[in-house]
Amino acid sequence: MTLFEKCLKALKNDLVILSEEETKKVFDKMIHTFPITLWGRINWKNVKNFKKIVSINNIDQFINPGKKEVYILWDEASLPAIKTDMKKLLNVIDDITAVSFDTWIYCPKDGWVIEFYHEGEITIGFV
Repeated sequence: MTLFEKCLKALKNDLVILSEEETKKVFDKMIHTFPITLWGRINWKNVKNFKKIVSINNIDQFINPGKKEVYILWDEASLPAIKTDMKKLLNVIDDITAVSFDTWIYCPKDGWVIEFYHEGEITIGFV
């Protein structure tokens, strides 16, 4: 079983796997809102409102992690994005971040993104 399949199993039925075209649209929207560096990281210098997070367990200091529709995106281009809700996502975050080096949780409706950088940094940014 791949790490992606393990992630899907952990999320159970609380997800929608996006098509390649839908994934591209979501990713394009995210990088239009939150610019990406040449090395594939959000360019936090160009985001006016962002905070470093010590632990994902502290996320409620920044957002209401209730039932919000979010997208999971990975730096591995061959992986489809997943639509799920934030509350379910938080329960299996280790399975999600294990899939690829860098992971983003993107909520276009509320205008925020969380970046899990492979060196252990977690950053949240707002539009």
